[in-house]
Amino acid sequence: MDRMKKYVRELTELPGNSGYEDEVIKYLYEKLKDKADHIKVDSIGNLTVKFNSSGKSSKKVMLFGHMDEVGLVIRKIEDSGFLRMEKLGSVNLNTLPGLVVEIAGKKGSVTGVVGVKSHHYLKPDEKGIIGSYEKLYIDIGASSKENAHELGIETGDPVTIKSNFNELANGLISNKAMDDRAPLAALLCLAEEIGKEKLDYELYIVFSVQEEFNIRGILPAVREIKPDIAIGVDVTPSCDTPELAGYSDVVIGKGPGITYMNHHGRGTLAGYLPNRKFSAYMEETCRENNIPFQREVALGVLTETAYILFENSKTVTGSISLPTRYTHAPMEVISMEDLENMYNLLYAFLKKYDPETEFGKDQLCK
Repeated sequence: MDRMKKYVRELTELPGNSGYEDEVIKYLYEKLKDKADHIKVDSIGNLTVKFNSSGKSSKKVMLFGHMDEVGLVIRKIEDSGFLRMEKLGSVNLNTLPGLVVEIAGKKGSVTGVVGVKSHHYLKPDEKGIIGSYEKLYIDIGASSKENAHELGIETGDPVTIKSNFNELANGLISNKAMDDRAPLAALLCLAEEIGKEKLDYELYIVFSVQEEFNIRGILPAVREIKPDIAIGVDVTPSCDTPELAGYSDVVIGKGPGITYMNHHGRGTLAGYLPNRKFSAYMEETCRENNIPFQREVALGVLTETAYILFENSKTVTGSISLPTRYTHAPMEVISMEDLENMYNLLYAFLKKYDPETEFGKDQLCK
């Protein structure tokens, strides 16, 4: 638990917007370069860690989670030196005014504050109203556009929420980018431990890119690996806060969620429906090992698992979710106990899985 918490802190403190995951890639590579039989980074940044089979089976299991986080990008530098921005991923607009951010400029990181109209001059009809992205700006203290350039800032530079790790009561922790760095910490611990085991199949652990931007960054890795089993780990909204209480049964502290449906539901006709036989197998694994779990149905959530099936129809997919409060906000909250149980489920599955087991619907009529 302590090692996993340390990894969560270190991973969430790293900058890593979609397309700019370099620091996370380097961190994970250094941790795992001597742990696996093979490790590689592809040209867009997907990091794949491979463990060879100790038996005769050629079956392939892939576990995966994404390295990137939601953030912003500089759209324009005003003559006054203030920076206009655009979202890079679905960052929560309501949480931005007054936020402290870090801009990755060519001369190094530059701190800024997302500007907000002074309260004393707010008109009655402006109170409680959040402006659009077009109206928001970042103040880095620059006196002019030229001064901003002198500080190393250019249009297109990525903007990351400033890290602020905290430990709360009852084993809860908070920081930016728990989505998806907390599940990555579980995968990292798993990769460190599973190399000591003998598995009768090939295991691939993939740390993917650009999920928050287009959800498809993992597909080149899937195309190359052609896994028989693929299990994604990500977060899902915890419905135990006052504004979400009762919306679903998924809450912090009752274990990871096994996904039974997610769907974007906002214009993108994409989502995930599980292989029911495989989901039952995962639930059985939990019961056999006394691992608490929850069933997840989430409209408005979309993960990489939605696209893997169509990349390779023979791949049986599963999705395990970490209940998280305040998703896509500057401060997300998770339970370390839930994260540990996510790890426990993945480890128990890898130990239990028999490559001879078939889950596909192509078995129905045989």
